[in-house]
Amino acid sequence: MRIDRVLLLSMPIWAAVALSVGLSSFVLKGFQAEVTELPAYISGLLASSTLIGMLIGASTSGLLGDRIGRKTSLILYIALQIIGNMFVSLAHDPSSFILFRLIAGIGAGGILPIVSTLVAEFSLPKDRGSRIAFLESAWSYGWLLMVALAVLYFRAYGWRYYAIISSYAVILLSLPVFLLPESPRYLLAKGRIESAKMLAKKYKIELPEIPVIQKLGIKDGLKILLSREHRRVTILLWITWFAITMGYYGIFIWFPRLLAQHGIEIGFGAVSEFIRNNYYTYIVITTIFQIPGYYSAVYFVEKIGRVKTLSIYLVVTGLSAFLLAFTTQLPLFLLAGMALNFFDLGAWAALYAYTPEQYPTHTRVLGSGWAAAWGRIGGIIGPYIVPFLGAWTTVFAFFAIINILGGIVALGGRELRGMEMIELKK
Repeated sequence: MRIDRVLLLSMPIWAAVALSVGLSSFVLKGFQAEVTELPAYISGLLASSTLIGMLIGASTSGLLGDRIGRKTSLILYIALQIIGNMFVSLAHDPSSFILFRLIAGIGAGGILPIVSTLVAEFSLPKDRGSRIAFLESAWSYGWLLMVALAVLYFRAYGWRYYAIISSYAVILLSLPVFLLPESPRYLLAKGRIESAKMLAKKYKIELPEIPVIQKLGIKDGLKILLSREHRRVTILLWITWFAITMGYYGIFIWFPRLLAQHGIEIGFGAVSEFIRNNYYTYIVITTIFQIPGYYSAVYFVEKIGRVKTLSIYLVVTGLSAFLLAFTTQLPLFLLAGMALNFFDLGAWAALYAYTPEQYPTHTRVLGSGWAAAWGRIGGIIGPYIVPFLGAWTTVFAFFAIINILGGIVALGGRELRGMEMIELKK
């Protein structure tokens, strides 16, 4: 696998999104402690506001990324992410909290499909999947940074100070965007052939023949996504994205609060005592297992393919959630938490490797963005329904089923391991 300048510059930007999204779980916990008891639907909206923003960002990223370029649109979405994160520390009521998390979410939702597309377009067929999976591993470092900052600042100084410090970290991690080049495939599609060839030569990549289309409207793009050639892949991809995102955010946005609540619910035994005495330790230990989960996916997406890796990892994620839901044995509780993080985040790496290669250059960000947008719908519903699901056991059993169903659906996908990405014919 090649590790080049584009991949290395993209990874801190990816980690910044993880930090931005992840901090919502702690700022939510802190904000709710300040306000009076809220109705379940308001609590659900507070938790889902970031995901609602990510839905908007993902669904608009294709329009911008395919029209004005990957790099320019990326800078715009990063600016929105920074603004939302900075101002959430000033939130004084549920409405302002929701607004600022919504803005941060629009930025985060737009960034992800554009960055994964950019890395895919600077990759060779033989290592494209492993490079995107490797990019996705940066998510775990951003998430760990979010937890580390919570340990250092959340408990000692409160959630508002924690939000400000985290925002500065997001800014620093996002700065490499200015050093990224534009995609040569995008330049080729826009008729800037010499610039595209220079970049291709510099980064030692091959460019296919891509027809020049100066303007492709969103309706034309959607017609391509739902054409006979792509319809089945698109629908299965949307369902898979819906399931994995619903399961992930339904669990992880509420996880700090659910974990504390679980220790009170069971009230006795080794698990309850462990949670009370090792709350942050458990979160850190289980989060660390995201890292080998990613790197295992880096290997398997090229060894057995994207589709099999995604399907197996999603099913095992569901089984881990079932174990976490019902076990009262401390060793199994620790094992289930580690396995959940390992396989869930490995599944994400496989999904990001799989998605952008399914569509041609002219609609690649649109296809990735709309798939992610369907995921964000699931991501909105997941955190929103947690207060209604209630107990720890019900929450984890429900999302276990969602992940297993997603893994079954993923098996029907189109495998492109070692093959050139899909392109329009002249």
